[in-house]
Parts: sequence; structure tokens; C-alpha cells
Amino acid sequence: MALGVVVLLLPVAWFILDRNKEPFPEYDWIEICTLEGIKRAKYDNKGNLLVEEWVSQTPPHLLVPEINNELAAAQEMPDIELDNLVIEQCWVRLLPGSLPAAGYFELKNLTGQALVLNGVESKAYASAILHKNVKRQGMLAMERIPEITIPNNGSLSFSPKTNHIMLEKQTGSLKPGDFITIQFNFLQAGKKTVQCKVNPAGALEY
Repeated sequence: MALGVVVLLLPVAWFILDRNKEPFPEYDWIEICTLEGIKRAKYDNKGNLLVEEWVSQTPPHLLVPEINNELAAAQEMPDIELDNLVIEQCWVRLLPGSLPAAGYFELKNLTGQALVLNGVESKAYASAILHKNVKRQGMLAMERIPEITIPNNGSLSFSPKTNHIMLEKQTGSLKPGDFITIQFNFLQAGKKTVQCKVNPAGALEY
């Protein structure tokens, strides 16, 4: 009788172990910022969705203090391409459907002066916003970054583990392997225009 009980319990034990097993362990989780909150997902090498789950359904905090028109006019960006400003390994993680894409880059300021990055734009997307992930009351949320100061000889890294550019409302057809132009705007200093590689959904680096 005892042997029969053991035999009957074995399938149940295997079922419990299987439920606790990491899904698709050969692929890494990626975090996805959406207007409804933050989810994480796994994609295969062809960009097919394997599994996804919500991390936080707290609406994103995207508001920044408004500035008056006079201040905005005083802060207009000169139409000058900045020399000695290096932006490398710029890439975009392309997600299926209408999900926002995420942009990453490595920046080095060799201009001889401190720079304030206060915006990005791209003709490939109607909206481009600098974002960071933050924790509020133990919940993960995303927050808009109004500006970032980069000192002379300083660097700035946007990576899947740090910050990202949230790119929404794709204006044309894109596929992995394409390149898009992203313009980085610097307060009262100028701009830097770079070509950024489009990578598939499961990409974690350039």
C-alpha cells in the first residue's frame, strides 16, 4: 500500500517542480515600458513572444514642470552639430505591434564644456522621451528625465540595465538590421545626429 502511495504522488511532485521552473531559461527577460505600466517578456531570436508578465501596472509618471514661453525661447537650441561629442553603440530594441521601442547609447563629452542633454527626436517615431526606471513604495515605475548634465570629459550610458529612450508611434515600416536617425539636443549648445541600429526584440546589446 505504501509503495502505491509513493507511485501516485510522483506525478504530483513532478507537476509542482515543473510549475516552479523558469520558462525558456535560454532567453533573458527584457523590461518593456508601456503607457499602462512596465512588463517583462522573453522573445526568441526571430522576435516571437514566448512569455510575458506585468511587473507593475502603475501608470508611468511622465509629467515635468511646464516652462513659460519666455524661458523656452531663451533656451532654444542652436542649429549646430557639436564636434568632439562622441555617441557610439546607438541601437533600438524593436518590439512587435504597437509596443514602444527602446533606444540605448554610449556618450562621451569631449567638447571642453559641460553639456545638458534635454531631449531627443527621430523622424522614425512621433515621440521620443528620455526615461529612467524608479521604485516607488516598492513598485517599479518609469519616469521622464527632463535633462541630464554631462561634465566635460564625462560620459553617459543608456543601457537595458539603466536608462532608455522611449520611442512611440512608429512613422514607417522598420525591421531588424535597419538604421534610424536620432537627434540628441543639448541646452543652448547644439545637437548631435547619429545613426542607430535596429535590433530584434530579444536583443540585450548593440
